[in-house]
Amino acid sequence: MTHSTRALAATLLATFSARAAADEPAFGATDIETVFFFNKSDDHNRVDYGIRLDGNCSPVNDEAVFPYWREFENSPPVRTHPLGIFEYVPYGFSEQRLVHRNGQGGDQLIRLKQLARPILIRARKGADGNCAANAYARIGGVEGAELVSVYAKLAGAMSVDYIDIHGKNTQTGADITERVRR
Repeated sequence: MTHSTRALAATLLATFSARAAADEPAFGATDIETVFFFNKSDDHNRVDYGIRLDGNCSPVNDEAVFPYWREFENSPPVRTHPLGIFEYVPYGFSEQRLVHRNGQGGDQLIRLKQLARPILIRARKGADGNCAANAYARIGGVEGAELVSVYAKLAGAMSVDYIDIHGKNTQTGADITERVRR
């Protein structure tokens, strides 16, 4: 390999590596990478929803919750990257705002464009000093159920047959699933 070929290869590798690193979401020390997620019937990849938290485990601002792709296909390693511009239609927000915060955590309210219900994300500082966050919504008629995931059964390239909303009853610990037909 000539010197110029090695230099070109090194430049391309550095450019590719920098671009790949720039495409990955950056997680802070107190951020929660996955509060809940969407997966779908056509592959094993999913959209995770994380939350950016400050040192008191409070949401950092009105846009603290963020979606991103977590790719399990062709792994290891599992790769992450932001949503593309058109992917905000099925996975984006119709509303997001900070509800309140204090020295031990805070609450963030979101509404997703394709899920017709408010979701409250509660972040708290644990006894061990680490941050934790959970999502809560009405699932199967149970108010304040913990939202774990949403599964979309695709009917075609641009359509959904149904979604299953998976959670836990916070009073009993029982699993809950609600099917919503599209």
